[in-house]
Amino acid sequence: MTASSDFPRLRTLDGLHLQSTLVLPEAPAEHAAVLVHGGGVTRDEGGFFTRLAAGLAEAGIASLRFDHRGHGESEGRQQDLTLSSMLNDIRVAVAAIRARTTLPKAGLIGASICGYYAAKRPDEIERLVLLNPRLDYKKRTIDNRVYWTEQGYIEFSPSLKHGYGILNEVFWLKPNEVLGEIAAPTLIVHGTKDTFVPVESSRAALAHLTTEHRLLEIDGAQHGFAVHDDPTYADPQSQEWQAFVIREVTDWFSC
Repeated sequence: MTASSDFPRLRTLDGLHLQSTLVLPEAPAEHAAVLVHGGGVTRDEGGFFTRLAAGLAEAGIASLRFDHRGHGESEGRQQDLTLSSMLNDIRVAVAAIRARTTLPKAGLIGASICGYYAAKRPDEIERLVLLNPRLDYKKRTIDNRVYWTEQGYIEFSPSLKHGYGILNEVFWLKPNEVLGEIAAPTLIVHGTKDTFVPVESSRAALAHLTTEHRLLEIDGAQHGFAVHDDPTYADPQSQEWQAFVIREVTDWFSC
């Protein structure tokens, strides 16, 4: 099945423009999904989301992925990114792909914020896939970095910096506390050697999910379903793991 790609610019609720990639299957889409990348990268996730979109299209699933504000080709400053703005931007992306495909619902694939959105907008989301999700934001960001109140930001890496806005929100917006509200069937995929977000976080989440769910552990995989220190996913093992994840995610949407 031959896919087609387009690169629409999405207008956010507060007037910014986000660059996106829309991938449509050759035949009318049977399902649709929005792919949401993590912090400090772009909508292609080092090529993983590019390959995921191709795999989805082969299965008749349309996908839309976009650069978060302050990331990649999108407008805005990364330090101004907030959880609320991410939720609003997901809302825009979900509306865009539903309009393009005329499907009543879409799925969400990617970062942990997708779980929060699915919990609050069950009428829009048909299936959910969380990839290495960071579910307890406060614990994983500010609890061991008390200097943020004086410095005004936390620099997790050269490509990822969080400012006051998002750091204040972690006291209130807690994906780990709304898991029981998620209605969409939920697949969580997590590497067992993830040193950025330990797999124990996803294991603990299972006790709180009330909808159909599954945890798929990728034995030995680091964050991003790769071997350690392989940011370009050049290692054959990284490629094998990612290909397996793509098949499993596609099957989750097709079943």
